[in-house]
Amino acid sequence: MGRTPSCVHIQTQTPTLAHQTHTPRASAAMATTPSPPPSATTMRAVQYDGYGGGAEGLKHVEVPIPAPKEGELLIKMEAASINPIDWKIQKGMLRLFLPKKFPFIPVGDLSGEVVELGGGVSGFKPGDKVVSMSFPNCGGLAEYAVAPASLTVARPPEVSAADGASLPAAAGSALQQLKAAGVRFDADADAAAAAAGPKNVLVTAASGGVGHYAVQLAKLAGLHVTATCGARNLAFVRDGLGADEALDYRTPDGAALRSPSGRRYDAVAHCAPPAPWPVFRDALADAGGVVVDLTPGVAATVRSFLHRVTFSKKRLVPLILMPKKEEMEWLVDMAKQGKLKTTIDSKYPLSRAQEAWAKSMEGHATGKIVVEMGGTE
Repeated sequence: MGRTPSCVHIQTQTPTLAHQTHTPRASAAMATTPSPPPSATTMRAVQYDGYGGGAEGLKHVEVPIPAPKEGELLIKMEAASINPIDWKIQKGMLRLFLPKKFPFIPVGDLSGEVVELGGGVSGFKPGDKVVSMSFPNCGGLAEYAVAPASLTVARPPEVSAADGASLPAAAGSALQQLKAAGVRFDADADAAAAAAGPKNVLVTAASGGVGHYAVQLAKLAGLHVTATCGARNLAFVRDGLGADEALDYRTPDGAALRSPSGRRYDAVAHCAPPAPWPVFRDALADAGGVVVDLTPGVAATVRSFLHRVTFSKKRLVPLILMPKKEEMEWLVDMAKQGKLKTTIDSKYPLSRAQEAWAKSMEGHATGKIVVEMGGTE
């Protein structure tokens, strides 16, 4: 239960939030001087030409700098974060929809500086530091990328490029998981609504990209959090992220999702690979509860349908991330305030993007994997 689904590699030491979340900032002068529009016509990028191939299928190329279309921004890239969906697209798991054409420059979670505006774009100007989600077009493994203004938000100085790039898909999924479970985050939520929401929450794969945000967000909402992870990350999940209880998923209690305190759960944010429904059913409170599944298979989708039509009090709900600009703004603001911290497993320069890709495919990353366009070779 603690394995991040097809995520990343084991670290040699347990990361702490303090030493993982800060990237040296540019000088004040550099930070306030906008980048001019690119004078060159080409850029370095990493792309693949067809399905399959894994990290070896990624090729370094020189390609034309894209031009922003209506409603788009051109961003000079500073950082991009890899998510499992990126290499699942390469594997062909979404081949009915994505990519639209080959060759394809992957990765959709972006952070950088605006250099050019497409038609109809307002609220941004060249020089603005931003976080963006470019999906399904992606394009993040490059020196420049275009992104929709509708999913682009300002990045304050308090949020590094690497941290900003880590937020859109992973933190966005964690937020929507908890909201789907009935958790309220709006400050004006009335007492009755808050009282009706879950009190005891389980987060599986809690040290992974989505899971480490889910733990923090659940604690922000005032919930009691039990978390599963590998043995090496138990202290990190408890002391670094703030989980009330942590379980090694390889132990019998961890496999059965048994809370050390004997609690049963009102909600489960399931971030690990698929698990048998009876395991969740027995872990949920007698009064009922919901499992919001980040990694649903066909069986989970069918079971969810059956739960809906039979009005089951214990339900499984598949999650499909629906990015929202207002949620991205809220997450960036939480990061700015220090209430939501990003743990970065590893950083790579663009020239070593294949290593980052391979690490993501191996699984077991603690937090996020980031590619920095200006990173040390």
